[in-house]
Amino acid sequence: MKVNCNKKCCENKSNSLYIKRILEIIGPVILGSKPSEIINIPGTIEEKMIKLSKIQSFFSNCSKITYRIITTHDGGKRVIFINELSMNRVLSNKRCVNFLKFIGYSSDYNFDGYINELVSRLESKKFPHEIGVFLGYPLKDVLGFMGYGNKKLVEVRNWRIYGDKEISYEVYNSFMRDKAIMKDMTENMSMSELRQVI
Repeated sequence: MKVNCNKKCCENKSNSLYIKRILEIIGPVILGSKPSEIINIPGTIEEKMIKLSKIQSFFSNCSKITYRIITTHDGGKRVIFINELSMNRVLSNKRCVNFLKFIGYSSDYNFDGYINELVSRLESKKFPHEIGVFLGYPLKDVLGFMGYGNKKLVEVRNWRIYGDKEISYEVYNSFMRDKAIMKDMTENMSMSELRQVI
């Protein structure tokens, strides 16, 4: 799947291994199977600033992939990358939105409002486990992990799977497929070529 960016996004003059690693991690977001991915930015304050600068340089003004920088309550840095089309598909699911409303998100659904609320919760001391909804995990698995419902834990992949495995496997396999596609791209394409894909 080719994602076009019509704003000359992703301008980066260096052949950055760091950016290529990020691209591998967020491959499913870029290719649309996953609505978002969150990554931690490790290192000293200076190292974090350098990494965030590279991310801003590469991803700023891209029309398909957006990102938000999160400062955690303890001073850590995270970045959430969002594919808005894919996220809108997830948040158009009434069951997902009803669950988010149940746990305190606005009763008047608004895309930006829900993302802002998630970011606010990510910046607080208590980690928002409902992030699984925003990461594209099946709602049944998010509910099971958070202690809602009576489905039993049946397996652990990249997340905990509750109840029927088939839906979860489909989602997991689509994420892994897109991650493998992006890994192949980063290994065989220049940064200039990668920019054309994103």
